[in-house]
Amino acid sequence: MRKLLTGCITVLFLTAAVFPLSAEACSADSYTLEAVVNEPYLSQLKANGKIRFVHGENDNEMKLLPKSVYTGQIRANKVEKKSGYITECLYLVDKDTVIKNSTQSLLPVDTSIKAVSRILRSISKMEGMKYYSHFYKKSVTLYSRTYMIAGPDDNTPVSDLNTGNADGQIVYAFQNDHTLGGCTYLLNYYQSAAEMYVTFNNLTKMMFGIIKAVDPRQFRANMLVMDCGNQFLIYISTDTGCPRVRIIDSQINDAFNDRLDALYTWFISQF
Repeated sequence: MRKLLTGCITVLFLTAAVFPLSAEACSADSYTLEAVVNEPYLSQLKANGKIRFVHGENDNEMKLLPKSVYTGQIRANKVEKKSGYITECLYLVDKDTVIKNSTQSLLPVDTSIKAVSRILRSISKMEGMKYYSHFYKKSVTLYSRTYMIAGPDDNTPVSDLNTGNADGQIVYAFQNDHTLGGCTYLLNYYQSAAEMYVTFNNLTKMMFGIIKAVDPRQFRANMLVMDCGNQFLIYISTDTGCPRVRIIDSQINDAFNDRLDALYTWFISQF
Protein backbone atom coordinates (compact mmCIF):
# COMPACT_ATOMS: atom_id res chain seq x y z
CA MET A 1 0.00 0.00 0.00
CA ARG A 2 2.83 2.36 0.89
CA LYS A 3 4.50 1.72 -2.47
CA LEU A 4 1.22 2.29 -4.27
CA LEU A 5 0.63 5.55 -2.42
CA THR A 6 4.17 6.70 -3.13
CA GLY A 7 3.72 5.88 -6.79
CA CYS A 8 0.47 7.85 -7.01
CA ILE A 9 2.05 10.90 -5.38
CA THR A 10 4.97 10.70 -7.81
CA VAL A 11 2.61 10.56 -10.81
CA LEU A 12 0.62 13.55 -9.54
CA PHE A 13 3.81 15.54 -8.97
CA LEU A 14 5.11 14.81 -12.47
CA THR A 15 1.74 15.64 -14.01
CA ALA A 16 1.68 19.01 -12.26
CA ALA A 17 5.20 19.72 -13.47
CA VAL A 18 4.37 18.92 -17.10
CA PHE A 19 0.98 20.61 -17.48
CA PRO A 20 0.53 24.34 -16.73
CA LEU A 21 -2.00 25.69 -14.30
CA SER A 22 -5.42 25.84 -15.93
CA ALA A 23 -7.82 28.79 -15.72
CA GLU A 24 -10.22 26.63 -13.72
CA ALA A 25 -7.49 25.81 -11.19
CA CYS A 26 -6.84 29.48 -10.48
CA SER A 27 -9.06 30.12 -7.48
CA ALA A 28 -7.43 33.28 -6.15
CA ASP A 29 -9.56 36.41 -6.35
CA SER A 30 -6.51 38.60 -6.95
CA TYR A 31 -2.74 38.54 -7.43
CA THR A 32 0.04 40.42 -5.70
CA LEU A 33 1.97 42.67 -8.03
CA GLU A 34 5.28 41.38 -6.71
CA ALA A 35 4.32 37.81 -7.63
CA VAL A 36 3.62 38.51 -11.30
CA VAL A 37 6.09 41.25 -12.32
CA ASN A 38 9.85 40.82 -12.04
CA GLU A 39 12.55 43.44 -11.55
CA PRO A 40 13.65 45.76 -13.04
CA TYR A 41 10.16 46.22 -14.47
CA LEU A 42 8.41 46.12 -11.09
CA SER A 43 10.19 49.22 -9.78
CA GLN A 44 9.75 51.06 -13.08
CA LEU A 45 6.05 50.25 -13.14
CA LYS A 46 5.48 51.40 -9.57
CA ALA A 47 7.34 54.64 -10.27
CA ASN A 48 5.84 55.50 -13.66
CA GLY A 49 2.61 53.50 -13.98
CA LYS A 50 3.56 52.44 -17.51
CA ILE A 51 6.34 50.68 -19.41
CA ARG A 52 6.63 50.50 -23.19
CA PHE A 53 8.98 48.19 -25.10
CA VAL A 54 9.29 48.52 -28.88
CA HIS A 55 11.04 45.48 -30.32
CA GLY A 56 13.79 45.54 -32.88
CA GLU A 57 13.51 43.84 -36.26
CA ASN A 58 14.57 40.34 -35.12
CA ASP A 59 13.61 40.52 -31.43
CA ASN A 60 10.54 38.35 -30.83
CA GLU A 61 10.95 37.64 -27.10
CA MET A 62 8.16 39.04 -24.93
CA LYS A 63 9.86 41.21 -22.32
CA LEU A 64 7.00 42.67 -20.25
CA LEU A 65 4.58 39.74 -20.11
CA PRO A 66 3.56 39.13 -16.45
CA LYS A 67 3.20 35.71 -14.85
CA SER A 68 -0.35 34.61 -15.54
CA VAL A 69 -2.55 31.59 -16.19
CA TYR A 70 -2.47 32.76 -19.81
CA THR A 71 1.25 33.53 -20.18
CA GLY A 72 1.85 30.45 -22.32
CA GLN A 73 -1.10 31.24 -24.59
CA ILE A 74 0.04 34.80 -25.13
CA ARG A 75 3.58 33.70 -25.95
CA ALA A 76 2.21 31.14 -28.42
CA ASN A 77 -0.16 33.66 -30.02
CA LYS A 78 2.48 35.09 -32.31
CA VAL A 79 2.63 35.91 -35.99
CA GLU A 80 4.97 33.76 -38.07
CA LYS A 81 6.76 36.36 -40.14
CA LYS A 82 9.97 37.37 -41.85
CA SER A 83 9.62 40.99 -40.81
CA GLY A 84 7.20 43.21 -38.96
CA TYR A 85 6.59 44.98 -35.67
CA ILE A 86 6.10 44.01 -32.02
CA THR A 87 5.32 46.43 -29.21
CA GLU A 88 4.44 45.68 -25.58
CA CYS A 89 3.01 47.95 -22.90
CA LEU A 90 2.45 47.30 -19.22
CA TYR A 91 0.15 49.60 -17.22
CA LEU A 92 -0.63 49.88 -13.52
CA VAL A 93 -3.67 51.81 -12.34
CA ASP A 94 -5.24 52.18 -8.90
CA LYS A 95 -8.87 51.12 -8.68
CA ASP A 96 -9.50 54.23 -6.56
CA THR A 97 -8.44 56.33 -9.56
CA VAL A 98 -10.75 54.36 -11.84
CA ILE A 99 -13.64 54.84 -9.40
CA LYS A 100 -12.91 58.57 -8.94
CA ASN A 101 -12.98 59.15 -12.71
CA SER A 102 -16.02 56.98 -13.34
CA THR A 103 -18.95 58.61 -15.15
CA GLN A 104 -21.45 56.09 -13.81
CA SER A 105 -24.34 57.47 -11.79
CA LEU A 106 -24.80 54.19 -9.94
CA LEU A 107 -22.63 53.48 -6.92
CA PRO A 108 -20.60 51.60 -5.92
CA VAL A 109 -18.56 51.30 -9.11
CA ASP A 110 -17.96 47.67 -10.02
CA THR A 111 -14.24 46.97 -10.54
CA SER A 112 -14.49 43.18 -10.48
CA ILE A 113 -13.27 40.82 -13.20
CA LYS A 114 -16.96 40.43 -14.07
CA ALA A 115 -17.03 44.14 -14.94
CA VAL A 116 -13.76 43.80 -16.88
CA SER A 117 -15.32 40.94 -18.84
CA ARG A 118 -18.34 43.06 -19.74
CA ILE A 119 -16.20 46.03 -20.83
CA LEU A 120 -13.82 44.06 -23.05
CA ARG A 121 -16.81 42.53 -24.85
CA SER A 122 -18.57 45.87 -25.36
CA ILE A 123 -17.11 46.34 -28.83
CA SER A 124 -19.74 48.88 -29.87
CA LYS A 125 -18.57 51.17 -27.05
CA MET A 126 -15.27 51.65 -28.90
CA GLU A 127 -17.02 53.67 -31.59
CA GLY A 128 -15.87 57.28 -31.50
CA MET A 129 -12.93 56.63 -29.17
CA LYS A 130 -10.11 59.15 -29.53
CA TYR A 131 -6.35 58.67 -29.76
CA TYR A 132 -3.32 60.83 -30.38
CA SER A 133 -1.90 60.16 -33.83
CA HIS A 134 1.83 60.82 -34.15
CA PHE A 135 1.35 60.73 -37.92
CA TYR A 136 -1.28 63.48 -37.96
CA LYS A 137 0.15 65.23 -34.85
CA LYS A 138 -3.28 65.60 -33.27
CA SER A 139 -6.08 63.75 -31.50
CA VAL A 140 -8.42 61.97 -33.92
CA THR A 141 -11.24 59.43 -33.81
CA LEU A 142 -9.80 55.93 -33.96
CA TYR A 143 -12.93 53.98 -34.95
CA SER A 144 -15.74 55.63 -36.89
CA ARG A 145 -17.65 52.34 -36.80
CA THR A 146 -17.16 49.26 -34.63
CA TYR A 147 -19.53 46.42 -33.79
CA MET A 148 -19.80 42.67 -33.43
CA ILE A 149 -20.92 40.81 -36.55
CA ALA A 150 -22.76 37.54 -37.16
CA GLY A 151 -19.74 35.61 -38.45
CA PRO A 152 -16.46 35.70 -40.38
CA ASP A 153 -18.31 35.86 -43.70
CA ASP A 154 -21.42 37.66 -42.49
CA ASN A 155 -21.04 41.37 -41.70
CA THR A 156 -24.55 41.67 -40.26
CA PRO A 157 -24.21 43.76 -37.07
CA VAL A 158 -25.22 42.03 -33.84
CA SER A 159 -25.53 43.31 -30.28
CA ASP A 160 -22.52 43.04 -27.98
CA LEU A 161 -22.34 39.54 -26.51
CA ASN A 162 -21.11 40.76 -23.14
CA THR A 163 -23.07 38.88 -20.47
CA GLY A 164 -22.12 35.81 -18.46
CA ASN A 165 -18.66 34.29 -18.21
CA ALA A 166 -16.46 34.97 -21.23
CA ASP A 167 -14.13 31.98 -20.89
CA GLY A 168 -13.81 30.27 -24.26
CA GLN A 169 -16.06 32.75 -26.08
CA ILE A 170 -15.37 33.39 -29.76
CA VAL A 171 -16.84 36.41 -31.54
CA TYR A 172 -16.29 38.39 -34.72
CA ALA A 173 -16.17 42.14 -35.13
CA PHE A 174 -15.86 44.83 -37.78
CA GLN A 175 -13.91 48.01 -37.10
CA ASN A 176 -13.42 50.95 -39.44
CA ASP A 177 -10.04 52.34 -38.42
CA HIS A 178 -9.03 55.96 -39.07
CA THR A 179 -5.66 54.96 -40.53
CA LEU A 180 -5.92 51.26 -41.42
CA GLY A 181 -9.40 51.15 -42.97
CA GLY A 182 -12.19 48.63 -42.45
CA CYS A 183 -11.18 45.22 -41.11
CA THR A 184 -12.87 42.08 -39.79
CA TYR A 185 -11.45 40.48 -36.63
CA LEU A 186 -11.70 37.19 -34.81
CA LEU A 187 -11.73 37.68 -31.02
CA ASN A 188 -11.01 34.95 -28.47
CA TYR A 189 -11.83 35.54 -24.80
CA TYR A 190 -10.53 33.77 -21.70
CA GLN A 191 -11.62 34.49 -18.14
CA SER A 192 -10.58 33.19 -14.72
CA ALA A 193 -11.29 34.34 -11.18
CA ALA A 194 -8.60 37.04 -11.22
CA GLU A 195 -7.88 37.86 -14.84
CA MET A 196 -9.31 38.42 -18.30
CA TYR A 197 -7.54 37.88 -21.62
CA VAL A 198 -8.66 38.78 -25.13
CA THR A 199 -6.85 38.47 -28.44
CA PHE A 200 -7.69 40.13 -31.78
CA ASN A 201 -6.76 38.40 -35.06
CA ASN A 202 -7.34 40.18 -38.39
CA LEU A 203 -9.29 38.12 -40.94
CA THR A 204 -9.08 40.70 -43.73
CA LYS A 205 -6.29 42.89 -45.02
CA MET A 206 -5.34 46.15 -43.34
CA MET A 207 -4.60 49.17 -45.51
CA PHE A 208 -2.40 52.23 -44.98
CA GLY A 209 -4.09 54.63 -47.37
CA ILE A 210 -3.87 52.96 -50.80
CA ILE A 211 -1.04 50.68 -49.66
CA LYS A 212 -1.75 47.21 -48.32
CA ALA A 213 -0.06 47.21 -44.93
CA VAL A 214 -0.95 43.80 -43.47
CA ASP A 215 -2.23 40.55 -44.99
CA PRO A 216 -5.08 38.59 -43.36
CA ARG A 217 -4.09 36.79 -40.12
CA GLN A 218 -0.84 38.71 -39.86
CA PHE A 219 -1.89 40.94 -36.98
CA ARG A 220 -2.40 39.97 -33.33
CA ALA A 221 -3.36 42.17 -30.40
CA ASN A 222 -3.28 40.76 -26.88
CA MET A 223 -4.88 42.40 -23.85
CA LEU A 224 -4.56 40.89 -20.39
CA VAL A 225 -6.16 42.47 -17.31
CA MET A 226 -5.12 41.13 -13.90
CA ASP A 227 -6.76 41.94 -10.58
CA CYS A 228 -4.00 42.88 -8.14
CA GLY A 229 -6.12 43.81 -5.16
CA ASN A 230 -6.38 47.61 -5.11
CA GLN A 231 -4.88 47.86 -8.59
CA PHE A 232 -5.31 46.63 -12.15
CA LEU A 233 -2.25 45.35 -13.99
CA ILE A 234 -2.85 45.63 -17.74
CA TYR A 235 -0.67 44.11 -20.44
CA ILE A 236 -1.26 45.01 -24.09
CA SER A 237 0.83 43.95 -27.08
CA THR A 238 0.63 44.04 -30.85
CA ASP A 239 2.43 41.67 -33.22
CA THR A 240 2.32 42.46 -36.93
CA GLY A 241 3.83 40.65 -39.89
CA CYS A 242 4.47 42.89 -42.88
CA PRO A 243 7.33 44.22 -45.01
CA ARG A 244 9.17 47.13 -43.43
CA VAL A 245 9.22 49.78 -46.16
CA ARG A 246 11.68 52.53 -45.25
CA ILE A 247 9.58 55.39 -46.61
CA ILE A 248 6.61 54.57 -44.32
CA ASP A 249 8.34 52.45 -41.66
CA SER A 250 8.01 54.92 -38.79
CA GLN A 251 4.42 55.81 -39.73
CA ILE A 252 3.33 52.16 -39.71
CA ASN A 253 5.10 51.53 -36.40
CA ASP A 254 3.51 54.62 -34.83
CA ALA A 255 0.08 53.58 -36.11
CA PHE A 256 0.23 50.33 -34.15
CA ASN A 257 1.96 51.81 -31.11
CA ASP A 258 -0.59 54.61 -30.75
CA ARG A 259 -3.37 52.03 -30.47
CA LEU A 260 -1.99 50.45 -27.31
CA ASP A 261 -2.39 53.65 -25.29
CA ALA A 262 -5.77 54.28 -26.95
CA LEU A 263 -7.07 50.86 -25.92
CA TYR A 264 -5.83 51.32 -22.35
CA THR A 265 -7.38 54.80 -22.05
CA TRP A 266 -10.68 53.57 -23.47
CA PHE A 267 -10.74 50.59 -21.09
CA ILE A 268 -10.29 52.55 -17.87
CA SER A 269 -12.88 55.12 -19.01
CA GLN A 270 -15.61 52.47 -19.25
CA PHE A 271 -16.12 51.86 -15.51
